[in-house]
Amino acid sequence: MTAPEPHKDARTPRPRVAAAAARASIAMYERDGRDVPQWLRDVADGKPIDKRTAGA
Repeated sequence: MTAPEPHKDARTPRPRVAAAAARASIAMYERDGRDVPQWLRDVADGKPIDKRTAGA
């Protein structure tokens, strides 16, 4: 029997997934005619954000 591969930590950041989700959210905001928050655009661009200032 072989040893199982160690599992990746589920809390590991996944910037490509986050950026894709942000792009989809931006499309929905724009389709609905709503203003897109800057922090969401930053995530879509792959920029790191600070949770304390994201809602500011």
